[in-house]
Amino acid sequence: MSDATSFWDDPEIRMSDDYVKFDDVGDSVTGKILSVRKHTFDDGKVVPQLLLDVDGEEKTLTAGQVRLKAALAEKRPGVGDVLTVKLTDIEKRSGGKTLKHFEVVLGDAPAAPAQPAQPAAPAADQGQAIDPQAAAAALANLSDEQKAALGLS
Repeated sequence: MSDATSFWDDPEIRMSDDYVKFDDVGDSVTGKILSVRKHTFDDGKVVPQLLLDVDGEEKTLTAGQVRLKAALAEKRPGVGDVLTVKLTDIEKRSGGKTLKHFEVVLGDAPAAPAQPAQPAAPAADQGQAIDPQAAAAALANLSDEQKAALGLS
């Protein structure tokens, strides 16, 4: 019998096979952190690994790049934080190596688009009349600058 809150649902245990990659300058990811854990590579190197919720999909961000690891250590993100990581530069090094530079930003979840306080008035070309009193009231509330911009002054 499966339990929705079982051991296997713990973010520390869950693995996403959808890994975030930063191949080109400008590549970025923004998501809510579901877990922060250690990842140990075969050579013994230990780096931070974050499980992110990116638009409802789980993605794994492994900070194997030295500059990304340093930026994350500086910001110290935690579970529930919204994290944005962007590849800003790829520096060519000797021996054919590269050093990737990252911008790391912690912030709140992106704000939902603002909803209008009232539904928009139906357009006249849709066969519905515009209330002249409402239009006059709206025009009366315009500033002189707004009236000039609309060619009404």
